[in-house]
Amino acid sequence: MSLQSKVLNVLRSGKNFSATAIAKQLRTTDASVGARISELRSQGHAIYSNVNKSGSTVYRLGRPSRRMVALAFATVGSSAFASFN
Repeated sequence: MSLQSKVLNVLRSGKNFSATAIAKQLRTTDASVGARISELRSQGHAIYSNVNKSGSTVYRLGRPSRRMVALAFATVGSSAFASFN
């Protein structure tokens, strides 16, 4: 299984994770996790980042809001929703 798939599986748990927590769990580096998150986002996965109370960035997998979908449509048009296959 690729590192990208492993990162996605961790995020599918529904919890918030820092890049460091994912890196420790998967025995890789924070930078590698960040790169995989960028790749997953470019494939259309809704991965949100927030700053927690301690100042660390945490990631979670979610669903785009109607507002985000409308903004993407207004900005790019229907090509934003083309199949990624």
